[in-house]
Amino acid sequence: MAMAQQASLSCSTATWRELTNTSWRDDDYRRMVMAYLIEAVYLLELERQERRDAAAVAQQWWKPFQYRLAHELVDDRDGSVFGAIFERDHHADADGRPSPSGAPSAVVAFRGTLLRAPTIRRDVEDELRLLARNSLRGSARLARALQALKATIDRFGSENVCVCGHSLGAGFARQVGRMLTASSPRHPRQHQHQQAAAAAAAASLEFHLFNAPYLSLPMGVRSVVKTADCLLKALRSGAATVGRWHGKALRNVAYANCILGYTRLESSRKL
Repeated sequence: MAMAQQASLSCSTATWRELTNTSWRDDDYRRMVMAYLIEAVYLLELERQERRDAAAVAQQWWKPFQYRLAHELVDDRDGSVFGAIFERDHHADADGRPSPSGAPSAVVAFRGTLLRAPTIRRDVEDELRLLARNSLRGSARLARALQALKATIDRFGSENVCVCGHSLGAGFARQVGRMLTASSPRHPRQHQHQQAAAAAAAASLEFHLFNAPYLSLPMGVRSVVKTADCLLKALRSGAATVGRWHGKALRNVAYANCILGYTRLESSRKL
């Protein structure tokens, strides 16, 4: 608890300028930005449910780090946003702001379970699938997630792409990495070459996983319920009456996400 309070305090007293000037090669900073982008995905879905302009509010979670929302990953069955692709905003560089050194060109981020009526059914279905099988195969969202990751890699190169997720989202991040490695070509003659290329792409990807439920099955369900509830309360408390998000609450929620339960998978580590 003391560690969480200290981390939250240090983050809440930092200014946006101090945060954006911090080197991307600093592991704590990199982890924090990944958490911010995940929180942005949560907010995109929450604002969608409230029928508000989600991007107008959520941009405060990615814009200070010179990113832009390139694409939302949407479940066609209920219209829920379960992930998003963020790309480096080169217009920010043109405005005279220094380009951050070591920042990934693109980030694919996945949110976790939201215990709210519009999305709870689809989220819990995938959550139970992951906890029971340690796999998300069979999920209707999985194909779209994998397609988005492949398209992002094709555009920027796997060494310039990060994948991150919280709770159920960490499961999606891990699963698409596995599938990218195991993807097989249609023509046998091309099998070895394409298999090697897919494995190399997955190996050079950088994964940031927060509160991955498969790491501890007994604690997984309780963690998902507690985390989703806390995030919802914190997000609601961070909203001002005019719909703008209070900076201190925003920073505290994102940094709390960082220290809940974090795993960074390096290229040499198996998914």
